[in-house]
Amino acid sequence: MPLFETCIHDSHVKLGAKMVDFAGWHMPIQYTSIVSEHNSVRERVGIFDVSHMGQIFVSGKESSEFLSYVTTWNISRLSDGDCRYCHILNDEGKIIDDTIVYTFDQENYMLVPNASMISIVYDWLLLKSDSFDVDITNKSNDYFCLAVQGPESLRLLRQFFNLSITPFKLIKSENLIISGTGYTGEKGYEIMGPTSECLSIWKSFIEMGAQPIGLGARDTLRLEKGYLLSGTDFNGNQTPLESGYSWVIDWNHDFIGKDKLEVQKNSRYDTLSGILLEERGVLRPGLPVFFEGKRLSELTSGSLSPILKRGIGLSYVQLPVGSAVKVQIRNKQLKGRVVQTPFL
Repeated sequence: MPLFETCIHDSHVKLGAKMVDFAGWHMPIQYTSIVSEHNSVRERVGIFDVSHMGQIFVSGKESSEFLSYVTTWNISRLSDGDCRYCHILNDEGKIIDDTIVYTFDQENYMLVPNASMISIVYDWLLLKSDSFDVDITNKSNDYFCLAVQGPESLRLLRQFFNLSITPFKLIKSENLIISGTGYTGEKGYEIMGPTSECLSIWKSFIEMGAQPIGLGARDTLRLEKGYLLSGTDFNGNQTPLESGYSWVIDWNHDFIGKDKLEVQKNSRYDTLSGILLEERGVLRPGLPVFFEGKRLSELTSGSLSPILKRGIGLSYVQLPVGSAVKVQIRNKQLKGRVVQTPFL
């Protein structure tokens, strides 16, 4: 089956990017090296093509009530221009996907699901919307998304758009949606709009000094901050409580899966925790984690932190911070410990 391509796929190829299959999309994993691209975002500014992400629009008189029901947050508490990170759960309280809800006004919203979950989230919203006066439209194929991230991102945003945006707020500028959001833990912004406008904006930001950044550095950047990766750190079997993201839940409203979470929060369960390697080595997803000689779990995420220059990973364990563990790499068990995320 042929891979999907974003609207600036050919530009990535011309820039010499190493292209890979990512969730069915032909995407740039790196242009130069993951470490140099990572450091560019931490120290200066980078631009990512994340047009594989989805855009699902929800409108209608009962949009606020509907989105409050299908997400973990009480959307009626949001004001026009607010962006809110939350989880979409199934009836068992397990995470289907994480998303940001963009509030245009009290009857018009947009959700951005992960690339591999677009059709699943869209179908789930349709399934649960029967008793609500809402209209749900999947416009993912019509929109691009570029992320400008790093300490100098605001300077470039002002230079190009002559505006500034505070974190987790949005501005609509003609047919573009510009928000103070990102996935790196740095100051940053995301620009969405019709695919026809993507290439000119991409080239302009590069000309202004933004370095093109691939998905490899996007992964190390988000991991240093302990951000979840859909399909990896949660895969349909974990709840927000287990993932360590209880803060995405507004308990003062009814939502799908709430009854299951209320039971779980009074019980014992594994939680996604940081694992910091204390010996030289690179952590990878799937590596087994041992505690007191017994295999306890495995890493959901793992990499080498370019900033800490240490192996870092995430794993579901039931151990206090500071606990000594070992991670098996090939035939050797290396020392590590449980730490609080973010790693930086």
